[in-house]
Amino acid sequence: MLNEIPGIKNERIKQFALCYTLYIMVHCCRSTWSYASGLIIEQNKIEGFSPQFLGYVNFTFLLSMGVSYFLLGQLGDKMNPKLFVILGTYPLSALFIILALIFEFTTAPKELYLVLLLLAGMFSSTAWPGLLSIMNAWMPKEQKVIILGIFASCINVGNIAGFANSGITIEICDLSILTPIYISGGLLFFMTIMFHIFIKPRPSIVSEHIISDTSQEPQVSKEVVGVKKLKIWKAWLLPGVAIYALAFGCIKAISMIVGLWLPAYLDYLHVTFVALINIMLDLGAGFGGVIVCYLGVRYQKRATIIVPLLWLGTILMVAINFLKDYDNPYGGYMALNFGVGMFIGGCYNNVAAAIAVELSNNKALKKYKHATSTVTSLIMGYGTLFGALNQIIVPYVKDYLFLYCGILAVIGGLLLIVVIITEWKLDDEPDNLNKEIEMH
Repeated sequence: MLNEIPGIKNERIKQFALCYTLYIMVHCCRSTWSYASGLIIEQNKIEGFSPQFLGYVNFTFLLSMGVSYFLLGQLGDKMNPKLFVILGTYPLSALFIILALIFEFTTAPKELYLVLLLLAGMFSSTAWPGLLSIMNAWMPKEQKVIILGIFASCINVGNIAGFANSGITIEICDLSILTPIYISGGLLFFMTIMFHIFIKPRPSIVSEHIISDTSQEPQVSKEVVGVKKLKIWKAWLLPGVAIYALAFGCIKAISMIVGLWLPAYLDYLHVTFVALINIMLDLGAGFGGVIVCYLGVRYQKRATIIVPLLWLGTILMVAINFLKDYDNPYGGYMALNFGVGMFIGGCYNNVAAAIAVELSNNKALKKYKHATSTVTSLIMGYGTLFGALNQIIVPYVKDYLFLYCGILAVIGGLLLIVVIITEWKLDDEPDNLNKEIEMH
């Protein structure tokens, strides 16, 4: 039905490109801050801004984002997802520019940065659930998982853009460490305007699943009148959601530790080519996410594929931990970080996008037609909160950063063994689950 609409293919490409580019800019801001914060510590730009304090700053950012996922995520299924996204990205872009202005023209106390990052975490929480809701509405069912695997690479492209932005402006052009923050904040603001003007949250037709007139107040057809909205606490009852959320907590913690701490860790070890090493990590994750999604669709054994890859990544992270004992280990850092990105980052992308949407489209959700944002927010929210707690631990294990991440990967894999057992059994009918959800 949807595939028969004239011009639908071109429109899908347009909507994909808008969503993809917007989230690139969101992560470009994050990775730019990650790079700059390491230099702030190294150059002692702010009094008292130590690795321990950076841990509290990162903890505040992630705690705010995780709590906001839980509190705000359901709104993405109750309101126009375009509005839900831009309510976060407009103020987020302004916030990064304000952060740079305060740093450049005032001698504000370091505690102010805790407040700014707390707000940044809150504003960051609307983009991913809202964008996945839009993608779920637009993409063809038969190709959706593969497309979402490709879409998830926007996280890595955004990180690469941020580190390239920082590396070029600071290391090559010898500009202020604030320059890439201004650039990334400005680009996010510009892209939010483009998104605001051109995005269509859902195709403009009326059906059982799709609401018409996406730019105005939704006009709901008779088929969808009375459709229930899934409560976030009920989402824990869906098959696979709880166990994937717990495992994703470990994977998300690794991603947050490496993403936020790798530049500071390499600076601490006096390693050069920091931006390039970070780029190799995200290149690996981008490729790995597509490969893991393809294998999952091809063999219909998601956890069976993810667990071995997590543990392969663990071996590489343990190897990275010993590189500091060698002279000029730049090639080793680049090669091993690419491998870690492919195995660990690929699994992260798969769970964050493809599996989250698959779980939200579960047959048990017949009465909950719009659940993508809620289920995504649950998985991302728990993972982000667990990642936040780890930010406090990292400064005390910085000499064994990758070894600690390896332990988290092993735990995440062990949790998914339960899903592996289930994957090799026949799928149960969802009727009993529907009754269980309704009883609550």
